[in-house]
Amino acid sequence: MRSGWLLWVVTLAAVLSGPVVSASAAFGDTLERVRERGVLRCGVTTSGVGLAVMDEGGHWKGFFVDLCRAVAAAATGGADNVEYVELSSQNRFKTVEDGSVDVSMEGTTWTLERDMTRPVDFPIIYMYDGQGFMAHRSRGIRSLADIADATVCVIERTTSIRNLEAWQAETGTRLTIRRVQSTEGALSAFFNHHCDLYTNDRIGLFAQRLLNAPNPADYVILPEVISKEPLGPMVRAGDDRWRELVRWVILATIVAEEKGLTEAKAPMVKDSPDPEVGRLLGLTPGIGTGLGLDDRWALRVISAVGNFGEIFDRNLGAGSRLGIDRGQNALWNRGGLMYAPPLGG
Repeated sequence: MRSGWLLWVVTLAAVLSGPVVSASAAFGDTLERVRERGVLRCGVTTSGVGLAVMDEGGHWKGFFVDLCRAVAAAATGGADNVEYVELSSQNRFKTVEDGSVDVSMEGTTWTLERDMTRPVDFPIIYMYDGQGFMAHRSRGIRSLADIADATVCVIERTTSIRNLEAWQAETGTRLTIRRVQSTEGALSAFFNHHCDLYTNDRIGLFAQRLLNAPNPADYVILPEVISKEPLGPMVRAGDDRWRELVRWVILATIVAEEKGLTEAKAPMVKDSPDPEVGRLLGLTPGIGTGLGLDDRWALRVISAVGNFGEIFDRNLGAGSRLGIDRGQNALWNRGGLMYAPPLGG
């Protein structure tokens, strides 16, 4: 009787564990799949000029796009080996979860709920942002204190809705919230005067105003922010090596900025008294160990897209049409939050 009971338990355990093992095996190792394919499938959203947008020639450009190229340079050997998959707020999690994309680079906020309830990982924060508001200049709204009985457009299934409702409850501000299914729909409603305000991540507001507004000068971005929005890449949970690879690709660009290594300068360095520079550029062996990469991967990344400061400035900052101040996205030693752990033990 006892042996029969044990057999039943073992059989039941095998049945229950079987699908999990099969599902895991079906995805396999992400790095190996990317190498076999020869292309990184990177999910992006049309966030606007500076973040991610397709130009007239059909080429994707922007901050998020450059980070896709950085991962491709490390994983495949070439920054141009990227297939861009356009995502929306409705499918961005599913495409990561089911393996349709290898990594998502767009404006998804890292939250505990998302981290714990979905089979995705957030390897790192690559942009510190906050939720802001854009208003019609003709309405005379210059700050949140000027809002009274206004209508605000917000994208459905985003943290923006919860932030907005919490702020409204806390401040007692009277707003009519209009939920719209997509970024394009929300912007269309706002620019066509169906809403007095449009709310989203503040950096994205600058890009969307420049790209989509009939006349950008007719719209004002309010100075206040009502939330913390730590934005980061998403990868499918369960592949630790791939998560670490994506994390360290972005960290490598931060280390490069700290050390003054630019897109032009990095390939010229053949020796360095700085041990961190030696590790980063593969002059000292070992930086590829554990990631499944060769020791020149970080050099390829920096040579292709530059350091973090270069990526930010040409897409969003002083070198771009947006001219956004780095603020919290500056290095830790320049008053910001961007900080990379040491490379050596």
